[in-house]
Amino acid sequence: MKTAKFSILLILIILIGSACQNEDFSKKNPDVDQFVSILKSGDYFEKVGFELPDFKEKDINRLLFYIKDTTILNQFPTNPVSSKLTLPKILCECIFWTIDGIRLGTKYPSLEPCLIDTTTYSIETGYSRISTSELLEISILYINWYTDYKKNPTRTIKQKNIFENTPYRW
Repeated sequence: MKTAKFSILLILIILIGSACQNEDFSKKNPDVDQFVSILKSGDYFEKVGFELPDFKEKDINRLLFYIKDTTILNQFPTNPVSSKLTLPKILCECIFWTIDGIRLGTKYPSLEPCLIDTTTYSIETGYSRISTSELLEISILYINWYTDYKKNPTRTIKQKNIFENTPYRW
């Protein structure tokens, strides 16, 4: 009886320990899936802070997995020098921004992850934010860019303006 209780207690301790280890998130060596999971949970600022993790080029492939996910986020880190905040934050748009930060070597490619359509400017409203369907179209631009880059990983292709020949800008 004592051995059964001890075994059950040991299993519980191992399970609790494993669960706690999964909660840790490294900003210096981030896991993309864990990053997205924390974003979707709405606890990013509490669990990670206000900075974007230090993603590397090796993370782009996994980030691309989420470029069609239009989940609305409650929180997403923006450029620390920015006071601008456009809501809602949309996961795929934030992922595009994160990828651009990696490939351009700037971490934060603009003040915030908010794409605009430069053909829609008005004095009253400024530029319009792009729609969800346009975000899904943009995902194709990122896939095409990454396919080209994998075939020929040059600095020119890496830092290519993905929005060239489109009205979209950060």
